[in-house]
Amino acid sequence: MAIAHFSVSIVSRGEGRSSVLSAAYRHCAKMDYEREARTIDYTRKQGLLHEEFALPADAPDWARTLIADRAVSGASEAFWNRVEAFEKRTDAQLAKDLTIALPVELTAEQNIALVRDFVDKHVQSKGMVADWVYHDNPGNPHIHLMTTLRPLAEDGFGAKKVAVTGEDGQPLKTKAGKIVYELWAGGAAEFNALRDGWFERQNHHLALNGISLRVDGRSYEKQGIELEPTIHLGVGAKAIERKAESQGVRPELERFKLNEARRTENTRRILRDPTAALDLITREKSVFNNQDIAKVLHRYVDDPSLFQQLMARILQQSEVLRLQRDTIDFATGERVPARYTTRAMIALEAEMANRAIWLTRQTSHSVPRQVLEATFARHARLSDEQKTAIEHVAAPVRIAAIVGRAGAGKTTMMKAAREAWEAAGYRVVGGALAGKAAEGLEMEAGIQSRTLSSWELRWQRGRHGLDARTIFVMDEAGMVASKQMAGFVEAVVRAGAKLVLVGDPDQLQPIEAGAAFRAIADRIGYAELETIYRQREDWMRAASLDLARGNVAAALVAFGTHDRLHGSTLKADAVEQLIADWNRDYDPAKTTLMLAHLRRDVRMLNDMARATLVERGIVGDGHAFRTADGMRQFDAGDQIVFLKNDTTLGVKNGMIGKVMQAAPNRVIVSVGEGRDQRHVAVEQRAYNNL
Repeated sequence: MAIAHFSVSIVSRGEGRSSVLSAAYRHCAKMDYEREARTIDYTRKQGLLHEEFALPADAPDWARTLIADRAVSGASEAFWNRVEAFEKRTDAQLAKDLTIALPVELTAEQNIALVRDFVDKHVQSKGMVADWVYHDNPGNPHIHLMTTLRPLAEDGFGAKKVAVTGEDGQPLKTKAGKIVYELWAGGAAEFNALRDGWFERQNHHLALNGISLRVDGRSYEKQGIELEPTIHLGVGAKAIERKAESQGVRPELERFKLNEARRTENTRRILRDPTAALDLITREKSVFNNQDIAKVLHRYVDDPSLFQQLMARILQQSEVLRLQRDTIDFATGERVPARYTTRAMIALEAEMANRAIWLTRQTSHSVPRQVLEATFARHARLSDEQKTAIEHVAAPVRIAAIVGRAGAGKTTMMKAAREAWEAAGYRVVGGALAGKAAEGLEMEAGIQSRTLSSWELRWQRGRHGLDARTIFVMDEAGMVASKQMAGFVEAVVRAGAKLVLVGDPDQLQPIEAGAAFRAIADRIGYAELETIYRQREDWMRAASLDLARGNVAAALVAFGTHDRLHGSTLKADAVEQLIADWNRDYDPAKTTLMLAHLRRDVRMLNDMARATLVERGIVGDGHAFRTADGMRQFDAGDQIVFLKNDTTLGVKNGMIGKVMQAAPNRVIVSVGEGRDQRHVAVEQRAYNNL
């Protein structure tokens, strides 16, 4: 089971620590510590699986020269010696040190991809160095990540604290003096942002690799779990423990005593109420097996007989239901363990399904036939399939489902349905898991929308927003977990509203427990949109449908046969050809999209494409703007993307804008279209997620 351990410490001389010694230990390497003219050798240390040293995209030349042509440990040695030489104080803080547990469910390669993603998004993008190692200790894969507490400057390192400036560029002051903030030493807010960023990336990669669990970084108390959190002991403490046990004694460190006390208390609580362990499991999985139970118990129980006793007691609980016995996979000959769930999860999903079926028997939201005919007349290009879907959702029953592939015209259909509902006197609102999806539903279908979390927050504050004349449209419903879906079904039932679920059955499944959309659609029936309209030729539609159904090989053969797929042996050749093709076909009135898997490749393609526009005089060199992804140049005519919701600016994650004016660390951006078009002024000190 993935472990939610994430800790940060400061490498400080005041505590007798050194950044070079710390780096040598983590890299299992031999390094010269120039400040004390001695050599540290940790080459006999075991467990190093992978190591990387990465500079931010806008790193100065001296930093690039310093690590050029060096092995990873050599780059680390040279850089941290430079830091040690710069810091003069005897109690100087030298580096920030993160220790992060990796999910055992991912392979080493998948974990490395996860860490690179996190480092790229939350470390390098902020102008920080990332020196990280992957230690693959049995049962405890983890990384150590060291980064600086000062920004990189052209001639060395900048200040740890900077003044907060106003719109006139002058430092803001109070009676006590200038207002300053520490760049990266940070406090609770920065720690929480980093930790939440890690858990978000970890859950994303678990889902990406088909692993149906979710790691929750909140405390057990906030999750409602009746167990005490144990303490992460760390490599050094583990070494002390092993040495003490080899000598036949127990370690006397305070953290061992506290950790042992918590483990004992948790064992006692599980013995008293075995469902406490089930709470941990079902937060992540709606269906589990013996191994999932064993992983939870292993955190607290060492005694083999007690371990087996608790395993048996948990499985014998009346709360636990066996869905499938142990079987043999005849294709591979491997044993498939029995699968279980809980009565609470069954009850949750059964109640949700019953509520959905009850809604199908309520007839209060009809749309007159003449209104539908008038809507179809205004939208003459609607297909018969789309018209049938509109008639399905416009029926008087209080719940309806639409199943459709990407590109099958769901948004076009929903726009016409919204017009019909409004003409019949109903108010139409919508929601989706992601802000970008909610914005798309609002911009393209005209349905006033917000994220599902935002709706839930409104309800918690007593601002319901639903009534008996409301149609609630949930987009991308296939990605919503059972617990959240059940809450929305219940809210619709209580308000007397109507619920319309729109989703793709082959989208990414929910990363929390359950697959609610499929369960509801199977019970209440649905209208299906399968004809793909984004492509005009039949072979393209067939290939797109193959991609949607997972028949990737057949789709690629089709694209290759029609000369729509080109490859290069070398990545550099592919990039060069891609930019050349884009430059040749560039037309500001048309949209051309270049895609890349890695963020650093996206950055490279953006920079290369913009350089061609500068050469052609279409945009200017622009002005520097330090974004959360590093230093960028913006000028009038540049297209940018907002990467974070901000109610003050009125922008959402994924919203696209066009730069109208630019100055250092300030841009005026045009967002929206038609009557909704407006200008927003973006100041780097207030918003830098561009």
